[in-house]
Order: sequence, then structure tokens, then C-alpha cells
Amino acid sequence: MNCIEKIIKLLEEEYKVFERILNLSNEKTKYIVENNLSGLIEVSNQEKKETEIIDKLERERQEILNSLSKEKNIAISNLNDIVSIATPDEWQRINDLRIKLGEIIFKLKKANDLNASLVSSALEYIDFMTNVISSHFSDNTTYQRDGQTGQQKKNLFDVKL
Repeated sequence: MNCIEKIIKLLEEEYKVFERILNLSNEKTKYIVENNLSGLIEVSNQEKKETEIIDKLERERQEILNSLSKEKNIAISNLNDIVSIATPDEWQRINDLRIKLGEIIFKLKKANDLNASLVSSALEYIDFMTNVISSHFSDNTTYQRDGQTGQQKKNLFDVKL
């Protein structure tokens, strides 16, 4: 198998891993909405393992590009640089994979943005409820004209934000 074919195989494998990560991100959304912390942790751990696979594949791809660069005695730092040494069929396959990878990475970014927004909303809600509860049970003692202390009426929804 030549270097170009190896790169194509690596890109195909990367796409499969990104598909799995996207599925995990969608599953993570479900767990965030359900407030299922154990499921969220499990999915996050699986996602981390998949990310490590992506890192490994990226290192392998860069090594192939470096060896190809030395072999052909031309500067090759990314996929665009191999257009001159790839056959039209190989270049078309690489380009199709690049487009597919770009699309799935965009979907993954949208899923991650949604998850971040959901987590942020949950944290804001928790902060709000903490403020409501702590203000309701706090000691709101005031001093009266005669120097004696008196209790203010506590209202559950009388909260500063």
C-alpha cells in the first residue's frame, strides 16, 4: 500500500471515529437534559477514548506526510500539498473525505455548543435556586428604635439577583 492509500485509509478511519464521537455527543445531550450524572460521566469517558484515537490517527497521518515529503523531496505539510503527487482518483477520494470530515466536525461543534448551553443554563438555575433558598433561611435581623432586635418577614421570592 502506497503512502497516499495509507492517508486515505487514515482519513476514512478518522471519519468513523468522528461519527462515534458525534453519537456520543448526542447521547450526552440526552443525559444532560435528564440530569443523569453517571450516564454523562460514562459518555464523557468514552468520548475521551475516541479523542485519543483521533490524536493517534493524526500523528500517524503527519508521519506519513513527513516520510512522503522526504521521499519525494518536496515540502508537504498538509493534504493540499499532495495534489501534485496523487492520481486524480486518489485526490478525488481525499477531497471527498475532507468534505465529509468538515461536515461531521461542523455537526459535532453544533452538538457541543448545545451541550455547553444546556450545562450553562443548568448552572444558572442551580445558582438562582441557591440564592432563593439561602436568602429565605438567612438571618434577617434588624434593629428597632428601642435598640431591640426584630425579625423581618421572610418571603421566598424576595431575592436580589
